[in-house]
Amino acid sequence: MSRMGLYEQIDAAVEQALGRGSAAARAGEAVPAKDALHGDVTLTAAMVQAERLEVAPRALAARLVEALGALEGVSGASVAGGGFVNVKLTQAFVAASLTPEALAPERGTGSVAVLQGLRAGPREAMSAAAAVRLADALGQTVVQELSAPVDVTALLQGLVGPEARFGAASEAEFDGLAAELGQITGALETAARVSFFAPRGAGLRPGLYEAATEGRALCTGLAEAMIPEGLSESEAQLARLYVLCHRADRALDMTARPFLQPDQSNPAFLLHYAASRLAGLKAAGPLDWSDETRRLALHLAYFPKLLALADRLAAPHRLGLFLLEASQLLLAAQAAGQKRGEKAICAEVIDACEVVFSRGFAILGTTPLAEIT
Repeated sequence: MSRMGLYEQIDAAVEQALGRGSAAARAGEAVPAKDALHGDVTLTAAMVQAERLEVAPRALAARLVEALGALEGVSGASVAGGGFVNVKLTQAFVAASLTPEALAPERGTGSVAVLQGLRAGPREAMSAAAAVRLADALGQTVVQELSAPVDVTALLQGLVGPEARFGAASEAEFDGLAAELGQITGALETAARVSFFAPRGAGLRPGLYEAATEGRALCTGLAEAMIPEGLSESEAQLARLYVLCHRADRALDMTARPFLQPDQSNPAFLLHYAASRLAGLKAAGPLDWSDETRRLALHLAYFPKLLALADRLAAPHRLGLFLLEASQLLLAAQAAGQKRGEKAICAEVIDACEVVFSRGFAILGTTPLAEIT
């Protein structure tokens, strides 16, 4: 298999078929199919690119089906609905995408500064720290020594005001926005881009910093998280994992310490439980893939692309959600196997799980527990 991952190979074939420029339409990239009835991989590129290319979506989808049919490892492709492309892959092609080398993200050469808003709290700090580890895992240079804040008063006045795009602001609100944007603008003098984490509300104007920096800064607004103080190191790791396994827009009340509850409604517990099961689920010899194992394998193969996406969107919680789904798929594959009288899952998929969990846990700032019940 190419050093390029499974999904990246499909994206490259699509870009070649549609012509350069299509890569900018990220929404059209290959993703694991949500329903096995739709094959292994789903593409919306034809619908995303139809207007730009002035071609009907289904006609464009038919062109993609023809191009993907020539890709080694594709056993079938078809057009569905208004221009979806559903792709079926050979098991050998999927299995080849599960090696440690194939699961390693492509390392970049860019630079990023990771900043927090003036009113940042523990949730913002957790997300920022994960974003730093994520950028480092992708080979990005994380700029620590930043230039001094820049005076952005004139720039901000054109964006914030009674008649401006982002509405009016009180004097105090304007000063706060100017301080944050000044910090971001100063950072961009030494870094190619900025990932910025701030609490939702509290004067945050979605899209403002992106507009002011022409997209070089990306701000993630995080809903409130009530996190108890005085946690031990192990408790703090579980709390961090719990936070990063939730969507950024979901408020979290953690005062009753739900991250310590030993049940599968607690994502921190579920991830550790799934990771602890891996060694005992590994088959000693060759084993056929069940439908559930195939879904798990296709999900794991998306790992390097997910890392790049989470970094690009300043959304490290996407990694937590990805690992959470991997845990659920693993346990579903185990349960399905038990119904057939099988106690193990094929070694190549379990080995891939171990790689993904190990790398993913490290980025999220935690280590798998040696034992969990």
